Parts: sequence; structure tokens; C-alpha cells
Amino acid sequence: WHSGGARLLSGILAELPNYFKNSGATPQDLDRAEGFAAAIRPLVDRARQATYELWRQLRTCIERLSKENGYEQRLRLTAQARKSPLWATTQQAWENVMLPLADIGKGLAALEGHIKTLEGAGLNEYEELLLRLGMMANWAIDTAIAGARVIYGDDEGIQWLAFDRQREILRLHDAPLHVGPLLESKLFAAKETVVLASATLSIDSSFDYVKQRLGLDAAPVDEVQLDSPFDYERSTLLYLPNDMPEPSERTYQRALEDALIDLATATGGRMLALFTSNTALRQTYRAIQEPLEDQEIVVLGQGLDGSRRSLLQRFKEHPRAVLLGTSSFWEGVDIVGDALSVLVITKLPFAVPSDPVFAARSELFDDAFTSYAVPQSILKFKQGFGRLIRSKEDRGVVAVLDRRLLSKRYGKLFLGSLPHCTTQQGTLKNLPLAAARWLV
Repeated sequence: WHSGGARLLSGILAELPNYFKNSGATPQDLDRAEGFAAAIRPLVDRARQATYELWRQLRTCIERLSKENGYEQRLRLTAQARKSPLWATTQQAWENVMLPLADIGKGLAALEGHIKTLEGAGLNEYEELLLRLGMMANWAIDTAIAGARVIYGDDEGIQWLAFDRQREILRLHDAPLHVGPLLESKLFAAKETVVLASATLSIDSSFDYVKQRLGLDAAPVDEVQLDSPFDYERSTLLYLPNDMPEPSERTYQRALEDALIDLATATGGRMLALFTSNTALRQTYRAIQEPLEDQEIVVLGQGLDGSRRSLLQRFKEHPRAVLLGTSSFWEGVDIVGDALSVLVITKLPFAVPSDPVFAARSELFDDAFTSYAVPQSILKFKQGFGRLIRSKEDRGVVAVLDRRLLSKRYGKLFLGSLPHCTTQQGTLKNLPLAAARWLV
């Protein structure tokens, strides 16, 4: 609000006389419109100043109440967090924003109503003016309502603050605790038939988990699982190192770095490595960049070498490249052909326990790890796996550098959710040779 919203609204109010020029509206009509605008302007200044104060107060709350110290700090607004004296001060700071915002919405609605009475007066860009006023009025009121839900809480939602330390951007978030009722009211109830299609709806050949999450566990649902058009047994080598340190071990990071260097050297790059944290990605980037560039292999890192779009374009265009990605690179990446021949999944993509949405929804289960964490991770694991083979002609290697796939009981569920590949267990030392042979 303190930047874009205030500027946009101030601009609309300043341009009001231009809409009345050479029209059939009377001077009194313009005076009345200017009167509404004059009442709104000080409210804009009040809201803008109050927003700066609120921003400072919210940042103080995150700094003092959050236990996270990464690039993005998050604070889940639990009942306990709201009991803090700091939060009482925050609520007061919010009210200093909300009250002028609500009055701005009412003032804009009144101005819009006045403009509507001048429909036949030939105002310049009449429809555009109405649209702009209506949008800003709705925005002000919706912002006041949505912000209040975050600040005061909502039992049916999950609220949290997030502060990007690098860009100094602070966001207020609100997400539904249960998505089923929302989908039922907004989608399913409004349609006679809804088709849900995806390669990542099932876990170990069962739709039960997704149906439960979407509120469809008791609904009349027809299910069908179709075979993939891709011959994974012919096209994909799934390599599982049996001597990789577990992620919790001190030697894991060094083993990961060495494995990526050796594998990329053997395959000439053409590799996408998926990470579960920005910290691990950056540490790995620093360790492997120089050794690989000595081999004329370019290393590209998400958040380090440009936007997601530019990274993908550079990766496609460079014949010898390694791309390190996290978060959004687990899905939506579509690179057909030899440019992507090796996919490395560095860790099983379990959610961070402190993630606000994950933490809140975990509290709904008696055994959150088995009933929620594992299924969620499997779905993301399948999404990551799907980045490699994008056409019937593609051929490649998937290396999962997380020994929990072999050492933990839940590893079988992950493997059982993948298409049937040529699977090989072996040592880290043998991985580069196995990959190079497969890609010949």
C-alpha cells in the first residue's frame, strides 16, 4: 500500500478534472467530485504513514518471535504468538491502517456513485473512470478485510508473516486449513462433472491421499489409472547409491559435491540437480563451480544467475551446463531432448517442519509423519522425477542421492510410486561410469 497502491490512487484523484473537460457536466458536478476527492486525500496520507509504522512493527515481531534465520524469515501466527505483548502493539498499528483504508473504500464508492449519475454528461473515458474507481474501492475494502483476518486470526485459516531479508519485502499470508470445503463450494458444487488429471495424483497406485486432501473421500468418484506413453524401462536408468551418507550426517554435503562434480564431468553436464533448500544449493554452487568450469562445464544456480526463465533458456542453449534448482524447479520444467539427460534429486523433498502451512496441517493428524509428511513428499518426488523424460525419444539418468530411499521403510513407498525403470544400486564411485554408459 505504501508504494504502488497509494501512488495509483493519488494519480486517479489528481486526474479527475481531465475527465470533465469539454463535457456536458456542470461546474457543480466537478466541484462535488473534487469534494469527494478532497476528503479521500488525507486518508491516503494517513494510511500510507500508518503502513510504514505497521511494517516496522511486523518486522520487529519477526525478528524477536521467529526462530528462523534463513534468507526468508517466517513467523506462524499461532494463538501463542498472538498472546505476546508485541502482538498487541501490532494490532494497534494495524487498526491505524485499517480505519483509513475502510474510509477510503467508502469514499471511493461514494465518488463512483456520483460519477454514475453523470452517465449522459459525456465525460471523457467515462467507463474507464468507473472501472478504475470501482477497482480501487474494492481493493481498499478487500485489503482491510484480508489484513484483519491475518492480524486477528481465523480458526479456519493459517496465517503467517514472511520477511525476505535480501529484498526487504514483508508479506502477510493467509491460507485455508482445509482446502476441501473451499473446492466444494467454489468448484465441485458448481459443475456437473469435474475431471482431475495429473501424473502426480496417486501414491503407490492409490488415489486415497489426494481424495482425502481434496475433500473427495466420501464423494462418488470414478477412478482410472492410465499407463504412461513413455517406455521408462528403456529410457530411464534410476541409480540409487548404497554408500551415500544420510543427509543428517556431517559427511553428506561433501559427498554430494564430489558426486555432482564426478557425474557432470562424466556426462558433459546436461544435468539438473534439484535441492530442497536455498542454503544447500548455494553451498553446493560455491563448491562445484570452479572444478566444473575447469572442465568447460557451466554451472547455473537459481537465485544466483538470473531469473528462472533466463536460467532455463541458458541451460537449453549451452551444450555443457549444470543447473541447480530448488522450489519451482521441481515442477513445470519442460526440457525435451539431449539438453537434459541427467536428473539428480539431492534429498527426498520433505517439507520443513517449521513451514507454517505444513505445521498447521500436521496438527490435524495423530501420526503426521506417516499420514501427511510422507505422502506430500512422495507427490513432490514424483513431480521432480517427471522433469527428465518429456518425450518418447528422451533418454536419461535419475540419481537419487538420499540413502533413506534404501534404508528407511517408507523408501519403498517412494519407489513404488515411480514408473517401472531400469533400476541399479551401486556405489557412488560407480555412478559416473553407469551414467555415461547408459547415455551412449
